[in-house]
Amino acid sequence: MLSSIRNNRKALSIVLWLVIIAFVATIFVVWGVGEKSNALGYAAKVNDKIITYEEYQTRYKMADDEIRRYGGAVQIENLPARVLQSLINEKLMLIEAERFNIPATDLELVSYIRSIPSFQVNGEFNIDQYEMVLRNNGLNPEQYEKAVKDEIKMRKMTNLIYQTQSIATEKEIENEYNYRKSNITVDYAAIPLNTFEKNIPANTDNASLNEYYNLTKEIYRVPAEIKVKYIAFDKNKFLDEYNVSDEQAKEYYDNNVMLYDKKESADVSLIYIIANNSDNKSMEEAKAKIDEAYSQLQAGKSFAEVADNYTDKNIIPAEGGHIGTVEKGMLEKDIEDTVFSTAVNTYSKPVKVTNGYIIAYLNNLMPAKKYTFEEKKDEIKETIKTSSSSELFNKYLLNEFQKIADRGSITAVQNSNPDYNANITELDFIAENEIFPVTAVAIKPETKNTLYKLNKGELSQIVLDGSMAYIFEIVDKKASYIPKMDEISKQLVIDYKVDKITKEGIKALESDLAGSGFENTASKYNAYIQNVSFVRDSAELEKIFKNDTALIEQIIKTKNGSFLQKPFLLDNNFYIFKVAKITPPEKSGLENEKETIADYISTIKGNAAVDGFTKKALEKADIKFNQEFLNSMKIIIP
Repeated sequence: MLSSIRNNRKALSIVLWLVIIAFVATIFVVWGVGEKSNALGYAAKVNDKIITYEEYQTRYKMADDEIRRYGGAVQIENLPARVLQSLINEKLMLIEAERFNIPATDLELVSYIRSIPSFQVNGEFNIDQYEMVLRNNGLNPEQYEKAVKDEIKMRKMTNLIYQTQSIATEKEIENEYNYRKSNITVDYAAIPLNTFEKNIPANTDNASLNEYYNLTKEIYRVPAEIKVKYIAFDKNKFLDEYNVSDEQAKEYYDNNVMLYDKKESADVSLIYIIANNSDNKSMEEAKAKIDEAYSQLQAGKSFAEVADNYTDKNIIPAEGGHIGTVEKGMLEKDIEDTVFSTAVNTYSKPVKVTNGYIIAYLNNLMPAKKYTFEEKKDEIKETIKTSSSSELFNKYLLNEFQKIADRGSITAVQNSNPDYNANITELDFIAENEIFPVTAVAIKPETKNTLYKLNKGELSQIVLDGSMAYIFEIVDKKASYIPKMDEISKQLVIDYKVDKITKEGIKALESDLAGSGFENTASKYNAYIQNVSFVRDSAELEKIFKNDTALIEQIIKTKNGSFLQKPFLLDNNFYIFKVAKITPPEKSGLENEKETIADYISTIKGNAAVDGFTKKALEKADIKFNQEFLNSMKIIIP
């Protein structure tokens, strides 16, 4: 399996990402679990679990954005279906996690939520920000927290499979090291393309040329060209200049007054011993550990040191078991009762909780308080700008777009409003197959295609790109066309002859190689045999052979002493190749590579284990697809 994947590691990274993406971004993918998504229907149902349309849309965009990072170097076949399958796999993993009673504790939930930047103010978790973000996305805390707990269960189930199935053996590591670091010596010979010109008629008859033109004329197509003018809008600049009025802030305060009625809260650290299972033996083992930790505290060790030694970092990752500030109502009752009954700067006795034992240390206690509007006014204004930045900017953009549409063109707006001049750029004609030379905006392929479909004088829709937005106007346009045969006759004759010579050369060399072998074929054409050596995983290989991936793959796969069965055309020369020698690496270098190779093998084996697990779960699952959704996404289910 390793050899089948190792030669396309960029594609591998995307495939792995598609398979396990579920477990990294809940804040971005759970929107839509409420009433809004129900109105839009569903993509698929896995037993009692629903994949919403919004989940699919969000996940597809994430996958598409990830692929774009490689600049088109990676292509994933049938991406819509693969994204849907990854979502189905997640639901299957959740079902299996629930079947195995994999827990998700309140403490894990709190730790996860506190780590999400969207819920933070000045780098610290803020309960008001948390509730406001959820509310702005049509969710309540109960809905969101259930989705997060589901994700924690899925992640734990996946990690469990990885940990048990992904261990790289010493033999696997050694084999992979030998494969990567083997030195390959390749013999090769260059045979000029024009060697085979004598086999081609000197004069080209019109019938043959006409046939060739009809078969290949699309490659001579002159692309469409457009001349554009565009206005750029900077979201950050807009927000810097935007002032939230006192009236807006007061309205927000009145509508969200409950956010400013602060509950009693505590800054707390915990020693948390999780029982592996809910059986008596596991609880007794957890009890023994917490008693041991308590004894060390009583002997004078610091709480932070004991917490670091005993608390699972997957549950509480912060140093010293610190979970930060929590309000009443955020933790399960047993933990909360312990925290709020402990004196400041002291620790509690060991306390049994749902799935283990805790010792709590109270760093600080903050009383309940109701904040007035004046106390929170400045903060509210910043909150409105932060939380509603997209909404405010979008309203501004729509208003500006309407102004341009009412006047008919960017030029008309420019003439009537000199202030626009600084934000308007006009470009010369751009061919459809050229890179769009807008240095300030990364034009996506779909946006570019849309622009070329517009007519002269038409405006684009608003194009969003990160913190920037653009409106384009087609100033002028030249349609795409295929030149007539007599307009490209000289180039056509040249291309026709090269095509014929190439086909003749490939046919002759394949025949010679099959009948006479590498050395005799080189001798027949008086080709000088050269050789080059390289380490298999070295970038030098790509440099030598012009990044011809098909050729590189053939060389890497060819056995010691064998030659490639067909020639490769590079730079007007046919090249024939023979793998003359493969030399294993020195064992002394294995130790330095061991960890990296082990991680690589573990990733592949772990992914294969998860894939195998979900395939078995899929066989038992009841999957129902929304046919309307499948049709709209052009997804074909076998």
